[in-house]
This record gives sequence, C-alpha cells and structure tokens, in this order.
Amino acid sequence: GYIDPRQGVETCGLVEQMASDEIMLCMTGDPMWAEHCEEVAFNSYPAAVMPDFKALRYITCPNHAISDSKNHHPGIDNRGPFLSMNPFSSRCCQHNHAQGWPYFTEHLVLATPDNGVATAIYAACKATVKVGDGKEITLHEETNYPFAEAIAFTVSTDEKVAFPFYLRIPSWTQKAEVRVNGKKVSAAPVAGKYLCINREWANGDRVELTLPMSLSMRTWQVNKNSVSVDYGPLTLSLKIAEKYVEKDSRETAIGDSKWQKGADSKKWPTTEIYPDSPWNYSLVLDKKEPLKNFKVIRKSWPADNYPFTVASVPLEVKAIGRPVPEWKIDETGLCGVLPEEDAVKGDKEEITLIPMGAARLRISAFPNTKE
Repeated sequence: GYIDPRQGVETCGLVEQMASDEIMLCMTGDPMWAEHCEEVAFNSYPAAVMPDFKALRYITCPNHAISDSKNHHPGIDNRGPFLSMNPFSSRCCQHNHAQGWPYFTEHLVLATPDNGVATAIYAACKATVKVGDGKEITLHEETNYPFAEAIAFTVSTDEKVAFPFYLRIPSWTQKAEVRVNGKKVSAAPVAGKYLCINREWANGDRVELTLPMSLSMRTWQVNKNSVSVDYGPLTLSLKIAEKYVEKDSRETAIGDSKWQKGADSKKWPTTEIYPDSPWNYSLVLDKKEPLKNFKVIRKSWPADNYPFTVASVPLEVKAIGRPVPEWKIDETGLCGVLPEEDAVKGDKEEITLIPMGAARLRISAFPNTKE
C-alpha cells in the first residue's frame, strides 16, 4: 500500500513478517523489531482472517472497502478471487495463517544473556522461566494491551531470587511509569529503550507498567498527502458497517485448492463482506492542532475476550469528516484511487474510527482538509 493504499499484503506475508520480527528480536534484542511485530499483529493480521479462523483472504489492504469473490485485476496486480474470505484458497496462507498467534505468544517472555527475563512484546500470559543461578519462577502478565495502557506482572517463587527484569518502553509513549510493589522506580523510562529492574525478587512481587497512549498522525506524501491516525500502537480505520454474505466455497476457490473435494461447503463457506454504510470520507483536521477535535472513547472489554471485530472492539475515536461524492467503487470493483486534494466534499459529519485490526472493511489512509 505504499504507493496506493488499495494494494495489500498476503495473509501469509503478515504471519511471516511477524515471525521474522520475532527472530530478529531474539538475535539482536533491538526493541524496534518488537514494535514492528506489534504493528503487524494488532493492525493487519486480525483483519485478514474471519474471527473463527475458518477462512481467510489472500490479500488485505489499508483501504479495503469491499471483500468479494470477483477478479479485481488490474486494480490489484493479481488475477482471481483474492479478496473474499475463503476456507480453502491460497494454500500458502492456509498453512501459515493459524501460526501467527502461537509464534507471537512464544515470544512474550524471553531469556536474557545475564540470566534475567525480558518482556518486549506485550499480551496477557503466564510463563515459567529460569533466572539467576537456574531458579525456576513463574511470571504472570495481566493486561488488555494494546487497548489499555496498564500492564501488570506478578512474580511467583518459593524463595527469594535476584535477577534483572527488562521492560520495553515503546517509542510512541511519553511519560511511561513503572512501579514495583506500588513504589515508583527511580530510573526514568526512555521511549524506544528497555528499562532494567535489577533486584532481589520475592513471591508476590508486583510490577506495574503504564504506557500512556495519545493520538498522532502520519502523512503519506506519495499517496496524495493522505493521513493515517494512530493511538499508541493502534492505527485507526473508519468504522464501516459490514454486511456478511456466505457463498459456496467450491465455486469461489482458486485452482490450487479444488483438490479438497470431501469438505462440507456448508460448514466451510466463503464469506463476502460488503459495506453497509458510507466509506468515502475525508478527515477534517484543525489547521493549528490537526487532531484537536478527535475524542477517544473506551468501551467495556468484550465478553468473548476477542476484541478484533467491529462489534467487540473496546475502543473508538470520534472525529469530523466530509463525504467525497466522486470517490466511489471503480471499474475494477475496488474503492477508487484516493481523490485529489481539491475534490468536492460534502457537509461536515461526525464519524467514528476504530482500530483497523478490528475492521475487515477499512479506510485507514484518508484524504483530508485543514479547516
């Protein structure tokens, strides 16, 4: 999507990029790789698959307003039904897609060369590790990150043990705070670096890490000065109502997959996703403070513990937009190329943005006006 946000990445490319980031993190310790892994894991990977993981699409794009079984060539440089959620098609992706979260989980807690432990990628987990002179402890991480700023770690050990504990401080956060057993640590966290707590640990010791999140903006000059809005590690998309239509997966599978003749297509359907609300909005930015009128709203955590759907995502951002009437589905069946900056726009409307990892239809590179 670098030169056109309608272009995308294969699902297996997302999983393999995360895996490469994790390997490089282990080899170098560089926190940059952890941050990039989270960027893919939180913003692209979840939207490439159905929530139940029974189907995926070959290509997922930053601006993706329709997800059907049509051939969209030459709008995208692939021929075939590559935008629908299919349970069989694209064997490379079918083999890879379910490995993303297990690989991710394997790298949540890492050993360090000085017999300590490091957490560079964050998610709720429990890990048993050897520290110090080989003492086995359990580290329990509790958090709703990346949808929440607070992360807590509890040490379980049957005797006191000394070891260094490293926490990654993301580059996007300012004024991160670390407390041990309620007391603020003396060392100041530095964005983009690790904070090391080297001490003797006892059973029940608790580390609380707070990573304040704020709105920020990136401008894509090669994409007609479109902008993307971030909130901490999350990139935001327009919230588009999604209409799901099931199709016979035997009729929509590509040639590499028709050998699966014994599958019950009713249990393994293809799902097409259509927009059930307007998607062709530009963002209204304040001339002096671009994100001045954006408001973050936190919602309750989903009961099913899966935050990556339009219905369940526990965070949204209210903004102001203007519809762009000439920005439509084009002759190839894709959302049209980004409109020119001087394209005619309609009246101001309140619009809602959500983390793009929860948006299987998405607009994340926005045309905009400064008003």
